[in-house]
Amino acid sequence: MSKNAMWLTIIFLAAIFGAFMGPSLASIFSPGTLLILSVLLIGGVVIFCFWALSSNKGGAKADDAAVANARAMQAPEGKARIYIARRGFVAALQGMNITLDDAARGQIKSGQMLLADVAPGTHRIQAATAKASLARPSEIEIEVGAGGVVVIDAMLEMGALKGDVKLTRLDSTKARENVHATKLMLWEVPPA
Repeated sequence: MSKNAMWLTIIFLAAIFGAFMGPSLASIFSPGTLLILSVLLIGGVVIFCFWALSSNKGGAKADDAAVANARAMQAPEGKARIYIARRGFVAALQGMNITLDDAARGQIKSGQMLLADVAPGTHRIQAATAKASLARPSEIEIEVGAGGVVVIDAMLEMGALKGDVKLTRLDSTKARENVHATKLMLWEVPPA
């Protein structure tokens, strides 16, 4: 069973349990107690959201010329080009910290990408959520030649208690789609 199917099953069973047990549990508590429990539950959710997003950084967006250059998807002479793009709705506002070759660092959220023009060869990309306890980090090594263009999809796959960051090399069609659908962000520490 896939994780999505598992979560849909759990949510469905919880809804059925709540529909049958909710009225009997509500009759046990007074309206004042139910109101206090509701406020505590909503407050807990809000506090969790603030905690989960507290490590996010506001990155700078690239200018129009850099975006046009990125959308062309062509590496400069003698270099290779690597994109790390993030799309999807799972933890969309949670920042994902990206490290390239243990030197360049940046953070992206859903709908954003980073771009690096690098020397041809093997490169290592590491990705982790800004709040490290939310998901297990991931890394991928890629080989790219001169003039080569590689697009890596960075996504978060949620589990029961903790998610997993997934890095996947995209084929040319999906790569072009991701590059054109995301905003180009600047690196906090640019690639050398």
